[in-house]
Amino acid sequence: MAGKARRWRRFGVWLALSVSLMLVATGCGKGESTKETSAYRPSAEQVQKTELLGRTAEELYQKAKQGDVPGSLMALQQLSDQIPKIRFEGLTSIEGMNALTRAVTDAKRVFNAVSFKPDEGLVAAAKIRLAADALTHPHTPLWLQYDKLLSDDVNLLEKAATDKNRAEVRRGAALLEQHIGIIRPSLLISRSPTDVEKLDSFATFIKLQAQGEGELYRNVLNAVPPLRGLLDKLFLKRETTAYLPYPEPQNPILWIVTLGSVILASLGFAGWRLSKKNGGLVPVRRPDQETPGS
Repeated sequence: MAGKARRWRRFGVWLALSVSLMLVATGCGKGESTKETSAYRPSAEQVQKTELLGRTAEELYQKAKQGDVPGSLMALQQLSDQIPKIRFEGLTSIEGMNALTRAVTDAKRVFNAVSFKPDEGLVAAAKIRLAADALTHPHTPLWLQYDKLLSDDVNLLEKAATDKNRAEVRRGAALLEQHIGIIRPSLLISRSPTDVEKLDSFATFIKLQAQGEGELYRNVLNAVPPLRGLLDKLFLKRETTAYLPYPEPQNPILWIVTLGSVILASLGFAGWRLSKKNGGLVPVRRPDQETPGS
């Protein structure tokens, strides 16, 4: 039994050391990652050019609201000239840059159409305005205001599927697709392209279900919880620390090492008590040998 106690004591020491090393490694990695993420600051030139882009996008949106097609086309041409001059490194991903360029190209097609539709022009201008704002205001972009709209769309889908109302399911699917489409370039600028692709997949799946037969109501209801979870992630409902300041330990490595030392000391002391108690022997009693109160 004494040998068994010693083995447990050695195991405790080994476990504590392993935990301590793991915590230190994790803390170091986290510190490096945080430092790496927050180290980049846009240059003065980048700030100047993105702010000009934002002002031009706002002008485009106002012209589109007024139905001023020539003015909108002029603003679109200015955007086309400005985008290649911006260094997007550190501001967004390649997918984000391509999404902005694609939004401008699509808007030109809308405003140059033989039969121009003002509503389509306004939507196209809104996409660009939100995308440009995502570049100039990375921590508080305007597209975050679409949180309620998308939440309402999901609630509508859930209720319609529960009531087995096909017309309302179709309406909810159309609204969801429309609202996602408006902020999609902004999402690709601000968020992981993988998460945006997942959101697209959800919208496509629900749209197909709304047009189909069979278990469409059950399938839509099954898609609602993970869709809500993804929206929570995209709108930072569960990751508010990504854009809200919060106090961090002055020396994270110090508290990690301290925590590991406490674990080591606790296990070591427990092992020492075990080895000293009854000469290292652990008494074992049969149930019929136990006395009341023992």
